[in-house]
Amino acid sequence: MRFALRLLGSVEVDSSSAVRGVKPRALLATLALQPNRTVSLDLLAEALWEPSEVPRSAVANVRTYANTLRGALGRAGVELINQAGGYVLRVAAQRCDHLMFGELADAGRAALADGHAEQAVASLHAALDLWRGTDAAGGVPRLGPLHGWLGCLDQERLRASENLAEALLAAGDARCAVRELRRLLAVAPLRTRAWWLRMSAHHRLGEHDAVSTTFREATRVFHDELGLDPDPALRELYRTLLSWPPGGVDLPAPALS
Repeated sequence: MRFALRLLGSVEVDSSSAVRGVKPRALLATLALQPNRTVSLDLLAEALWEPSEVPRSAVANVRTYANTLRGALGRAGVELINQAGGYVLRVAAQRCDHLMFGELADAGRAALADGHAEQAVASLHAALDLWRGTDAAGGVPRLGPLHGWLGCLDQERLRASENLAEALLAAGDARCAVRELRRLLAVAPLRTRAWWLRMSAHHRLGEHDAVSTTFREATRVFHDELGLDPDPALRELYRTLLSWPPGGVDLPAPALS
């Protein structure tokens, strides 16, 4: 699928053209995260510079960066419009990879909640396949509003990965669920829900030793990283799984990060 704008990895225009320059990339990312809305020059300045480093020529600089983007954006069918006091990016949702990711992830979550596991797997796989890296707008400094906006997008990727693992487990593919959770926990080891799902997946496979190993690994990670024990619900699940026969119905995963 070709997109006019891509943020799920490096910042690109038309699925192939990398945007040159950190400031133009930050400008485009900021506007793309607020599509079809006027973004003020003040907010753009917050996204492009540290508060103590905003130059007197900030407005002129933003205009220069905008002009460097217009050619590629125009060829991709995207309008960059200078509004009073700011800029607006006119683009359809289906032309932006991050917006399509959100739609597919929402569809997968809804299908999972409705008990349609295979449909959820398909939607969540499609959503996660749009990512070309682990970080949104890779290489763009997360200043001002970008800190929260891009961080939220990264968190949605992690939630989608957990939802995919839960959907795989519900669809009877516990082995694939384990693989998905191993990849997730390698980059986000403090996600209680992921540990919960991994223990449940090992149990479903009849791997009681792996359930114990997973719980010990989770305990070590939380001790090393936070100086805390894991969530009490994780310990309770561990005790429960040790007494359940393999293949039993697993407890629902907690809505925890």
